[in-house]
Amino acid sequence: MTDGLVLPITYDQLMLLLMGLFMFVGATRGWRQEFYTSVVLLALTAVLVRPELAEKVAEYVNSLIRMILAFVRGFPSLDFATLEQLYGGIRLPFDSNNPYPLLIGVLVLFVLLSYNVRVKTEGLTAMSRVLGGVLGLFNAFLVISLFREYVLRHFQKAEPAFSAAGEAAPRVSVALESVPPGGLMAGERWDLAIALLGLIVAVVFLSILTHKPIGKK
Repeated sequence: MTDGLVLPITYDQLMLLLMGLFMFVGATRGWRQEFYTSVVLLALTAVLVRPELAEKVAEYVNSLIRMILAFVRGFPSLDFATLEQLYGGIRLPFDSNNPYPLLIGVLVLFVLLSYNVRVKTEGLTAMSRVLGGVLGLFNAFLVISLFREYVLRHFQKAEPAFSAAGEAAPRVSVALESVPPGGLMAGERWDLAIALLGLIVAVVFLSILTHKPIGKK
């Protein structure tokens, strides 16, 4: 007998599940909203190419939050020495040395907010829905790839502390199997991203050839 229930799921199965879900949502929202989401997700990939950017962003956010909390705890006193002491005593769960927990939170929060914003779907053309579905596929690929990279890089930096903690495994867990090694731009998954980008271009080109607008009627 085992101590708990383990629900195994492979990385590819999870990706296909999310891509199908994002494709459906993208088709209902149209291309414009999906395009905005794509732009932000592509911007979040910059911290993988330039990790020093993530460290600077985490350091700035860390300082800003600590400053706000110091003012809140010290209110109504504005004594500089008191605020400085409060600022120095505040510890946050992320820092510039390991900014990836912060990036994971930003990624999850952005996806939740982006796909909970109400958009007007009246008057969407068929081509807009098709392109929205394709962009949804691309966004799903970016979301799961970024999440994987952020988690892996977090544990790469925190492995000594994590191993020393000796925390017990939860009784119910999901075992993610066959997670591919390497970076975001390595392996067959990047070929999938290229294929999705080519499909997006093909949809736009088809719209031009058939004189069917992508935007609203």
